[in-house]
Amino acid sequence: MERIGEYLVRRLVGEGGMGKVYEAEERLSKRKVALKVLRPELARSEEGRRLFLNEMTILASLDHPNVVRALSCSEIDGELVMALEFLSGRTLRDTLAERGRLPWTEAVGIAAQIAAGLGAAHNQQPPIVHRDLKPENVIVLPDGAVKVMDFGIAKVLEALSKNTTHSVGTLQYMSPEQIDAAGIDARSDLYSLGLVMYEMLSGRAPFESASPRELLNLQCTTAPPPLPEDARAGLPRGIERLVFALLEKRPDARPASAAAVLDVLDDFRSDAPGRTVVPVAVPPARTGATEVPGVTPAVVAARPKDSRPRVADTIGLVERVAGPRTIGTLWATLLIVALTLAAGVATYLLRTQAAS
Repeated sequence: MERIGEYLVRRLVGEGGMGKVYEAEERLSKRKVALKVLRPELARSEEGRRLFLNEMTILASLDHPNVVRALSCSEIDGELVMALEFLSGRTLRDTLAERGRLPWTEAVGIAAQIAAGLGAAHNQQPPIVHRDLKPENVIVLPDGAVKVMDFGIAKVLEALSKNTTHSVGTLQYMSPEQIDAAGIDARSDLYSLGLVMYEMLSGRAPFESASPRELLNLQCTTAPPPLPEDARAGLPRGIERLVFALLEKRPDARPASAAAVLDVLDDFRSDAPGRTVVPVAVPPARTGATEVPGVTPAVVAARPKDSRPRVADTIGLVERVAGPRTIGTLWATLLIVALTLAAGVATYLLRTQAAS
């Protein structure tokens, strides 16, 4: 059995541009791990090795249920090695390739868990920005739990390889400011989250091209196309608005933080404890309005002090409350008769008092 440092290698799990991933076992503890070994040529830079060890040390302190835990990092026989928790799940890319467009309720649940993981990383000191969020870096477990992996790897690889060349697949999920080599922060990850959400809801990425140059141009200058009509049917307008807010080209036009995104998503989740999805009828859209006729789910959240339902998409409700009211002919007739009788009785009583 092959051995890498203190790890016994069981099998090769996968191989990509950055290196190989093995299922391995820690020799003494017998703990199963995913062992990620970077390509040897990436470890030749002294500065790159220093950055790798520094970044991975920060990641090792990040403990969140929606983040793949980095257990350790080391340099073994000139190779840079990461030991990660081993997960029996599938990537979101595999899920999308098999199923195509996901139901909006499922997409929201996945996006909310991604946002929670991003928020935990962004709140670290110093903040950890993923830089390469895409379906390939999201693991979906059999129980529906979602974990984000490879935080900070793009930053390390850039330093190690001394260039900014990316594959087309990665370009599809890069923010405009990252493409322009401008300063990036947590909002760059939020743009990538918007791209992932768009693809989950529509079954395809908003920007696609076989040409890297054209793809770069689309990401930086072109507004994302509207979601397909079949994806919009039944989709709460609040979710649709959030997706396009995340895809704003300017960082300051996007939501301010992952926590702000999660606040919106939580209102529509059906997989959170104490929440159930119930149908709320939405009136047909008016001319020029963006609402789609049909049924829009609402989220009922369990609250200790307020048990009133919290309606996720309130536009239809407001229109119903504020709209014109009508009553039937029978009720109108009965109301007139009742008012006439009341007036007659009042007149009779007044005349009786005057006569006496």
